[in-house]
Amino acid sequence: MGGGGGGDGGYQARQDEIERKKAAARSRLNAMFGVSTAGPAAFSTAGRPGFLNNVGGEVAASLGGSAGGDTTGADEAAANKAARDQLYSQVRDNAFTAGKRGFDEQKTSATRNNKFALFANGLQGGSVDIDQNALLDRTYKQGLLDLGAKADATKADMMGNDEQTRLGLLQSIDAGMDEGSALSSAMNQMKVNSDRATAQAQGTALGDLFGNAGLLYTKNQASQGAQAAGDWWKNYNRGRSTPNTGASGSVYNGRI
Repeated sequence: MGGGGGGDGGYQARQDEIERKKAAARSRLNAMFGVSTAGPAAFSTAGRPGFLNNVGGEVAASLGGSAGGDTTGADEAAANKAARDQLYSQVRDNAFTAGKRGFDEQKTSATRNNKFALFANGLQGGSVDIDQNALLDRTYKQGLLDLGAKADATKADMMGNDEQTRLGLLQSIDAGMDEGSALSSAMNQMKVNSDRATAQAQGTALGDLFGNAGLLYTKNQASQGAQAAGDWWKNYNRGRSTPNTGASGSVYNGRI
């Protein structure tokens, strides 16, 4: 009898080859995302896609080895993990820096406004002055903590999106996607994730923390607003502090 795959027409050999290719594709995909798999096999990095090595989305020709050189899956995974970690850290730093820029401008404005308010009330140099500056400092420090949390969230979002991409493509490989298509899709989606994270980082901002901190100048503004509203109401009702009412109890302002 000839060697035709044990009497099954070569079916098992074909299945084994399919599973071998799937395993190789999974290993290559994981390595691209910086995830090392057990028992890596040697391969050449020549002509293989690299990793997004910065926030701008530039693509390294090949990470994990020089073009044409042999390396292991573990080596490539380690190199790509280092590149990804650097990318995630850069996105986090960009988010924090963008938010801090605007927050520092808020603090400068709040400090100036509060100084004027202290002067207008004759409170500069006293205990109120000290308390107000301490409140400014506490508000600023709390804002930095809030910015750090927002920057961490931006980084975590990108990491989560990349992980979802990896898991989704692993499922696609199991469903029959070939290695080349999986790696190409990974590169495209990682760039989308990177671009989205970059845009999100540039938009990092806090609300007006100083405006809500109860500083003297904001209290003065609130008081002035309340006074202006009261003056308008009295003028509208011809000097009365409460609205006129008719016999039926309906409100009217005395005007026709």
